[in-house]
Amino acid sequence: MTAAGAAAADERTERVLASTSVVIALRDDVRILDCVDSIDEDVEIVLALNGATDEIRRLLREHPRPLTVTEIPDAGNLGAAYNAGAEAATGRYLLLMDSDCTFAPGVVRMMAAAVADDPVVKGQVVYGESGSLMSRLTARVREYDEGEYVSALSPPLIYDRAIVEHIGGYHFDGLIHWCEDREFDFRLQLAGIPVRHVPEARIFHDAQVGLQNMRSYFRYGVGEGIAQETGVFTTPAVPVLWRLYEASRTLAGCARHKGVGAAAYYALLKAAFHTGTLYHLVRDPYGVRPRYPATAARARMLRAIPQHCTELTPAQRERLRRAHLRAGRRIVPLTDLTVFRHDAGPKPEPSPQAAS
Repeated sequence: MTAAGAAAADERTERVLASTSVVIALRDDVRILDCVDSIDEDVEIVLALNGATDEIRRLLREHPRPLTVTEIPDAGNLGAAYNAGAEAATGRYLLLMDSDCTFAPGVVRMMAAAVADDPVVKGQVVYGESGSLMSRLTARVREYDEGEYVSALSPPLIYDRAIVEHIGGYHFDGLIHWCEDREFDFRLQLAGIPVRHVPEARIFHDAQVGLQNMRSYFRYGVGEGIAQETGVFTTPAVPVLWRLYEASRTLAGCARHKGVGAAAYYALLKAAFHTGTLYHLVRDPYGVRPRYPATAARARMLRAIPQHCTELTPAQRERLRRAHLRAGRRIVPLTDLTVFRHDAGPKPEPSPQAAS
């Protein structure tokens, strides 16, 4: 690249940074201070509180950096928290981050440069390890669980908010307390919007110890149960047989790539995941069923979407497309993604669809 070309690229990145908002959902994690301190660019920082403690509120009030704080009453609802953060944010580009992670130097700028050309960009999580066996196994399982397919699971994820008009009219499903990014990714696939992976854009995830990861997978299972009931995820037509088949394939793959110990630990996590789904079916712990839309119905399939590796098959895409259409949302593949490039001109016309 010539000097003039490099200068033009730097200028464009500066314009993108000026239109970027970092959005972090937060409940009671004091590690948010390290997260905020790792943001090494002058960008808007939006904190979406959901069930925050008094200590968290005090820490944010006393923080020297300007912070935009919004709050929802629904504790633990990540989908609704990110929606509130997106609404409070003024930036065109939304960079999603977790409170227990920190950016490597230069990553915010790196992701801003990438999203100038591609509407959805994902960085790379580096999972921390402490001296315990559990943290090492957790890191290996997390690495394997992301799969080879580049999905929109966050963090870190930055996207152009203009895409929302083309993926159903909403950022995240406000009913899904967990797995909200997975549902977001499915709609991207329906719209034919790929996720660009920038592996050099690294963030560092704090080491998980004890039962933290198992609790997370239990919550993912609750989110899966909600999403299946509302039809934004598929439901296996023969649940027990499908789960046994899917689990055996996943665990065999984990053993090959990450070792037998990681696979054994993953088996416990899978059990926690399915227990969470069953717990939702029996108890509805977040009380979401009264808020289901009238169009909510299961999207049953013989070969449902597996929990590991989220790339949809053509049949799965068609089944979810029909489910969204039943809910009044028409999501069709876009034919020209270049219109999302920064300074590319008018944005594409949205397909006829209703916001959720």
